[in-house]
Amino acid sequence: MEFSHAGQTFEGSLEFLRYQNGNLAVQLNLDDGEPYATLSVNVEGITLADNEFVAKTYSENEGLVEQFVEKGHFIPVSRDAQVGFAGSQPIMSVACVSPTDQRLYGENNA
Repeated sequence: MEFSHAGQTFEGSLEFLRYQNGNLAVQLNLDDGEPYATLSVNVEGITLADNEFVAKTYSENEGLVEQFVEKGHFIPVSRDAQVGFAGSQPIMSVACVSPTDQRLYGENNA
């Protein structure tokens, strides 16, 4: 999938992992497999659905998450989380591949 950042256009993919506490972690990788950005931040003490994550929209990630919302990969939910000095960060839901296939994009459920 194509994304733009810092005035350049890249090809990449989303990878879904779990933080040690079970919260969803979202990694953006370039097509060559090189990690580009972590689009999530782990917030202790917040209850999230399995397909929800706290988006990291500050600092070097400015403008990244919003592109994936526009393309339909992420859906904002009506909640946010306080993330230290960064303040309020949106909670996102990850869209599924299809209504009949509940795996997250990039998740390997064999």
